[in-house]
Amino acid sequence: MALHAMNTISGKEGRLFLDGEEMAHIKSFEANVEKNKSEVNIMGRRMTGHKTTGATGTGTATFYKVTSRFQRIMMDYVKNGNDPYFTMQAVLDDKASGRGTERVTLYFVNFDSAKIAGLDVDSEALEEEVPFTFEDFDLPEQLSDSFA
Repeated sequence: MALHAMNTISGKEGRLFLDGEEMAHIKSFEANVEKNKSEVNIMGRRMTGHKTTGATGTGTATFYKVTSRFQRIMMDYVKNGNDPYFTMQAVLDDKASGRGTERVTLYFVNFDSAKIAGLDVDSEALEEEVPFTFEDFDLPEQLSDSFA
């Protein structure tokens, strides 16, 4: 089957939820899983082999600056030792593509850092980038594999 331009998915047709609350001020979001590998040297082979030994989940969310939520999360950790973990869900649903809806749920999300203060005379809208790690994920709804 051939790919049709109408089947491509617009990145604007998404939503992000943090513990069930829609994060309407999201600008961009990316989550990745990287396999951890160990090198294995094998007698008689010049090429090094690789054995997968685990995986690591990392990501970055960029938000328009409209709240102090991430500063409060970091301040609560620094001042009180509270280090919360969250569930995030990214929903991609471009109805015009005809591909269906994709939901990716990330579990045990923990934020790595937060911008505590920032000013920018040239910025039309301030943004804050929030890197994170996660420990598990599910794909409860998937896009269609067939092209119609």
